[in-house]
Amino acid sequence: MHQDFKRIFSFKHLIFNYLKFRFIDLWLLLLLAPLALSAQGTRSLTVESIALEGNNRTRAYVIKNYLDLAEGDQITEVDIKAARMRLENTGFFKNVELLIKPGTERGNAALTVQVEENSRILFDFQSGYNELDGWYIHPLGVRFDNIFGRGNYLSYHLVIGDRIAGAELEYVRPYIFGSEYDFEAMIYGYQRDFVHFVSRTRFKQNVEQNGLMLRVSGNSGLARYFSLAYFARSADADSSLTLASDDSTLIDAPVYLSSFSGINNIQSLILTFTTDTRDSKLYPTSGWWGSIALEESALPERDGFDFTKLTVDVRRYQTIYKQLVAAFRLKWGRVSEEAPFYEKFYLGGPNSLRGYQDRRLTPAGYAANKTLGSAEIRFPLSGRIKDPTRFTGVLFYDAGYAWNEPDSWELKNLELGLGYGVRFRLPIVGIVRMDFAYPVPEYEFRFHLSLGHTF
Repeated sequence: MHQDFKRIFSFKHLIFNYLKFRFIDLWLLLLLAPLALSAQGTRSLTVESIALEGNNRTRAYVIKNYLDLAEGDQITEVDIKAARMRLENTGFFKNVELLIKPGTERGNAALTVQVEENSRILFDFQSGYNELDGWYIHPLGVRFDNIFGRGNYLSYHLVIGDRIAGAELEYVRPYIFGSEYDFEAMIYGYQRDFVHFVSRTRFKQNVEQNGLMLRVSGNSGLARYFSLAYFARSADADSSLTLASDDSTLIDAPVYLSSFSGINNIQSLILTFTTDTRDSKLYPTSGWWGSIALEESALPERDGFDFTKLTVDVRRYQTIYKQLVAAFRLKWGRVSEEAPFYEKFYLGGPNSLRGYQDRRLTPAGYAANKTLGSAEIRFPLSGRIKDPTRFTGVLFYDAGYAWNEPDSWELKNLELGLGYGVRFRLPIVGIVRMDFAYPVPEYEFRFHLSLGHTF
């Protein structure tokens, strides 16, 4: 009887231990499964060879530069997806496929890149905005991609906008000398309208600007944060102002503007640091964008008219609840008092501080100093549209100050504006922006219409 009891007890103990270890194995499996799945996506292989197919015109080194992979590199599935995206973003190809086959040894991979090339000539329509010119479009544009299969671009655009008209001829050569730098050259000619308020009356002044721009910018690694540009340009400012509401009414430019009337030749060197961690350029919901630009300029024909310009622009995007996104921006700029008015800052309007007439908050002769802060809450306006970013709303609050003297920043001079708006994305044109804004504390309604997000 005692022996039978011991056998029964041992048998139960054996079953208990077996089940206990099975449960432990199950829990370990559940805990380690995510790690195992993620490990599959990060499993690395060694590139044994790279073969190209379909590149009838494109040189092999062009594809390999954008591919940014070489024989002997360790690659993962993430690397393959990134390489494919880089090739697709060139605009050279209708279709891109990256195929992985087993190599001659275990752990090696043979990579085959299959491409279908685009046509050489593309008609290019673009739209956008900037703080200086307001909205603009390129109604006629021609782009020659991948000239002679060397991975370069040549484009010509007519420019028509709110305060600008002109033309641009641009050449871009990515990966110069096989490095991580791109080279860009542009010849341009613009007619720009600058708004001035004289005795509270709104006038316009035409400035003709022509120039050459040469720029080197990084595309990968540490170099991607930096660019260096050289500008050689001339500016010809009219000696008279035109009444904004009546082009036939002219007055002589005030002294603070007439001192820079006529042709002035300017040479500039601009060093820019830029970082971008946004999850989307079209409608970011997280990440940072920041830029610091230092410009050193000279007017060779005017002794003592050298000037320095520094601009800092920082933006933050963050999802705060479901599809509700908060966006913040802080911009600061300073330029030497000796700079011409068309090289200085302005404040007020749809692309600056909303709720005020365009450039209404700008001091006479434009500003040597500027601060601008904006906060927005962005949200979709329709749950039925497949892409909710096509029709969105925004609540905003702007604060800014543009001044010449004194040198110190004064809180009492800060101008405020708030309001709400809608954005809807149209084919070809892009994002159309309508803002219903109010200055603080006057709260006199003003409607703004422009293109693109404010930031």
